[in-house]
Amino acid sequence: MKLGRKVTSTALTLALALGVTGCTKGGQTTPQTQAPSSKPADTQNAQAAPTADPLKGTIRVNLRGASAEVWNKMAESYMALHPNVKVIVDVKPAQGYRDWLQAQFAAGKPEADFVMTNENSELIDKFVDYKPWMEKTNPYTKKPWKESLNLEGMAINLDDPQLTTLTNLNIESVQILWIYNKEIFQKVGITQPPKTFNEMMDQFKKIKDAGYIPFSIAGNSQSLWSGQAGWLMRIFPDQYFRDYVNLVRSQPGDYTYQPKDENWKYDVKDPYNDSRGKVTLNELRMLKAVRDKQGPYKIEGNPAWREAFENLKTLFGYAPPGYLGMAEDQAYKLFLTGKAATTVALPSSYWQLPKDFKDAQKTGESGGVKPFDFGYFNMPSMEGPLVQAPARTIHVHTGFYGFVKKDAEQTALDMDFMMYFTSPQGFKVYLEAIQNSKDASLSGAPLLNDIELPAEMKKAFESFKPIGNTEGLPSPGNVLSRGIGYQPSVQSWVGLISKYFSGQLTVDEYMKQYQADIDAKFEAKLKEDKRELSDLDHPERKPPTRQ
Repeated sequence: MKLGRKVTSTALTLALALGVTGCTKGGQTTPQTQAPSSKPADTQNAQAAPTADPLKGTIRVNLRGASAEVWNKMAESYMALHPNVKVIVDVKPAQGYRDWLQAQFAAGKPEADFVMTNENSELIDKFVDYKPWMEKTNPYTKKPWKESLNLEGMAINLDDPQLTTLTNLNIESVQILWIYNKEIFQKVGITQPPKTFNEMMDQFKKIKDAGYIPFSIAGNSQSLWSGQAGWLMRIFPDQYFRDYVNLVRSQPGDYTYQPKDENWKYDVKDPYNDSRGKVTLNELRMLKAVRDKQGPYKIEGNPAWREAFENLKTLFGYAPPGYLGMAEDQAYKLFLTGKAATTVALPSSYWQLPKDFKDAQKTGESGGVKPFDFGYFNMPSMEGPLVQAPARTIHVHTGFYGFVKKDAEQTALDMDFMMYFTSPQGFKVYLEAIQNSKDASLSGAPLLNDIELPAEMKKAFESFKPIGNTEGLPSPGNVLSRGIGYQPSVQSWVGLISKYFSGQLTVDEYMKQYQADIDAKFEAKLKEDKRELSDLDHPERKPPTRQ
């Protein structure tokens, strides 16, 4: 597609971080000239705010990497309906967001209200639980709030016994793929993007020999854990361990077992075979497998993990010099300015790149840079006898919108704001603000039932072929590829993988040290999640509630 084309309709993330909706990070936008209409039509007459407005107070919007311009428009529209409410927009940089939010609680009573929760799992009980509000009437649609949300698309099953609390909402569906500079590919004699991992490595070698950076990626601790590098660390090993589901699926008698599990059969050819919509997964069985080093949940000495890690090292060997200390905006600049041939992206780049070519701050060039022709390709599949299935990607919901838990009055105000945002009335304001902004985008198709997107935007999102999803599954690739979801473990892993990728550790040394670190920190991880080792002896039983 030519970069300079004018998009004439309303204009996905993927999360990444995911948490990328309306984000200013390179690669995400949505130009649009037509706002979505409500669906069905009769909801148009139900969108007026209550005549007698009981709402008052202050809402502080402290989202990560968001567009202040867009959220100020949202704030203005909400305050126009509720004159006794003040909405203060103070967006925070992506870099250091986790530590900033942690410090809010460490200092005492947080000022923050509207935040992104996905980097602070240890604070899960500090955020408002949306579940009790799902049955309440949304005053902007005059029907139960849950009916306006595409809960299936959000991977939310309100009847799931394992879903004890719901502390964030993700309102866009996004997928991670590769974007490439067609002009560089043509200059070095590559006519088609790669379909297999080995083919991609051969192309990267040719690109590097021609003097270009084959693959631009950030490798600092944030990207390795929750950003683009972390995405790849999870996506590629998934191909080796698809049979994990037979270890962790709910068995008859498990407290998690549901009727749908009776007829489920393992089918490695189905990329959605292990999705929560088809089979119930028992997290205790996964944790037991990690503790007991069962099958794919054992790192040390596992030939499949060894091959996956060796391939990842080969891949990251084509990253820019110094990438292990590089932030994502720096890596994106290398692609944007034509120095790098590929990068990991979201479909929203379709609309964002034309804007970013003109952006002096993002390009580092006064007046921007010359646009180039670009294209997309899906995750290439690794090959060999240890590979169980073709590559999938992270194709999920994103946003991670949550609210800091305060008193009942503040919570009611926060929930009203969120109901407004997810209503046709509020989301129309949001989309129009994105259309007119210079730094924001939708990351993907909205997961809201009452809106209808313009045809061109809908067609563009649907053109990105789905190949399966790894996100949100208790698979080895998600659970073990980047620490075990416990901050001290993550910190140790970042140090180990950096040493391995930089050649200071062999693959076997890395796997041995990493396994030892998992073993050493596993019980502390359980305790942080209010579990005990004894819970794993009987994974069929629901663990007791602990304070």
